[in-house]
Amino acid sequence: MFNSSLSNSTILDALKGDNSSGDLVSLDDYLTKILPLHFQNYFLEDLEAFRQHTPSEYIDGLIKSLKAGKLSEFPLNTNFIKQFEHLKSLSSGSTFSSLSFTQGLIIGQVSVIIIFALFMRFFIFSEGSSRHKNPPVIAVNTNNSKIMSNVLKRGGKNRSEIKSSDPSIDDNQNEMTIQINNILQKTYYDVNTHKHESLDWFNVLIAQIIQQFRDEAYNKNNILNSLNLFMQNNSTNLPDYLDTIKVTELDIGDDFPIFSNCRIKKEKRKLEAKIDIDLIDRLSLGIETKLLLNYPKPGFMALPISLTVAIIRFQGCLTVSLTKGDEFVQTTSQNEDKKTDDEDNDQEDNSYFLMFSFSPEYKFEFDTESLIGARSKLENIPRIRSLIEYQIKKWFVERCVEPRFQFIKLPNIWPRSKNTREEKHNEDDTAKTN
Repeated sequence: MFNSSLSNSTILDALKGDNSSGDLVSLDDYLTKILPLHFQNYFLEDLEAFRQHTPSEYIDGLIKSLKAGKLSEFPLNTNFIKQFEHLKSLSSGSTFSSLSFTQGLIIGQVSVIIIFALFMRFFIFSEGSSRHKNPPVIAVNTNNSKIMSNVLKRGGKNRSEIKSSDPSIDDNQNEMTIQINNILQKTYYDVNTHKHESLDWFNVLIAQIIQQFRDEAYNKNNILNSLNLFMQNNSTNLPDYLDTIKVTELDIGDDFPIFSNCRIKKEKRKLEAKIDIDLIDRLSLGIETKLLLNYPKPGFMALPISLTVAIIRFQGCLTVSLTKGDEFVQTTSQNEDKKTDDEDNDQEDNSYFLMFSFSPEYKFEFDTESLIGARSKLENIPRIRSLIEYQIKKWFVERCVEPRFQFIKLPNIWPRSKNTREEKHNEDDTAKTN
């Protein structure tokens, strides 16, 4: 009366057209083809068992009642009712389970797609402000100093007994003012009317120094070796999700800075030389690394990242002055100050320094290239470019932009025998002189 139960070979034969290669069965094929065949097989087995335990007269009477529409008058068997309810609950439960799993899978995939689309839209492909404003200049604290905030102190060690008629000016400041006026008078330099100087000779001198530096870098690879050594020593400090950083490009340029419009400005306690500087060159550094995904296991996935940052132009006003060590206030923390020897501090206080800084109206131009991915690559992402450029400017402001400055201790230029040298002559030159 009923067909026999389906065998496992019959169920597997349903996917021969789609799975002839012997690969694993996909989820869609399982839900649409194999799972219905399993339910049909199970239903037919239960129905066959019910037919074997139920008299044929009872089944024939049930069929006649169904055809006549008088099922309510027919006395149903208790086993038949239980079997029917069992099949009904099994079918509804399986349908609900399959629908819940399918709905959850679809909702999860849609959520991941939406999150990935939002990330790509607002982080990767958002227009970063390539012309970022310069980082804010460090605020000046008027409570610590009236000249250069917490960087320079007001007073110094007195070395003269000259008294001033103005009680608001102390003896040391009066002495420095007199010295500055004497220097300007004896060098015939008027800060108000003197023309700006071109500094051509200085450009030639600086160009020779830079050229020597580049020759040593090319011949000895000292810069590249220093960078690689620095990367190796600090590899342990890198986060777990970042692989080793390798230097792929290093360009130290082939042009030279041009200094111009030098003018001397008179301050209360010192003379300052303000010089315009303009550099058009390419100074680049390229690195590559990998972004590691350590879930569910370490090194599960790696995303290659390649960055190249180049400075192509710099414009600014350089301020240079000579000063003494006792006029400085260190910007380091108290813990770092305790590590400094007192004798070294006393020697530096009595030494002269060349101080230089840049005005806040400087200008940086960058050429940043980024590449993320191995196969599907993302190139020159605006957000990454703006973040890198902002961090470089921030580093520059915290060290070299007023009121912060850098200073270089001037060496002792007094003639000494150990510093005496003479030019080395070749053998041909010696023979000619003889």
